[in-house]
Amino acid sequence: MNKGMVYDNIVLIGFMGSGKTSVGKTLARKLYKDFVDVDTVIEKEQGCSITEIFATKGEAYFRSLEQKCINQLTEKKGQIIATGGGVPIHSTISEKSLIVYIDADFDVIVERLPARERAKRPLFDDEERARALYEERKDIYKELATFSVDANQVIPTFIHVIVDYVLDQRVL
Repeated sequence: MNKGMVYDNIVLIGFMGSGKTSVGKTLARKLYKDFVDVDTVIEKEQGCSITEIFATKGEAYFRSLEQKCINQLTEKKGQIIATGGGVPIHSTISEKSLIVYIDADFDVIVERLPARERAKRPLFDDEERARALYEERKDIYKELATFSVDANQVIPTFIHVIVDYVLDQRVL
């Protein structure tokens, strides 16, 4: 992180189901910022679910929508942005954004994620494949993040850690 850098937005990255949306909503309330979820924006614009987009138009099409969405969102300031699990792998994020990695172990994610939520995530259809994808992505998340938080703790604890970091470093 650049000393004294003030960021336009906070972008939450991490594996699918790591809690980016839940954390983002709470973080936005605590920091008095707007909350935006990339997947929700895409679903609204397309008029269908992410699962339907994957099924009818494919992953490549979805990834292009994600990049376009990230580009548009990061043109504004003062937001907490929750991304899909593939964003840092398939997309670029503005350097003017504080990138926070929600670092949860795969087994913790599976434990927290109800079956109905897993069903909404096309890449979670096969748990072993999802685990392999997690292993493939976790180092990339760490490398791209400005700040990583241990998300294996109870959610209020690691939200507090993020808020403390943002306020202590005066980065937003």
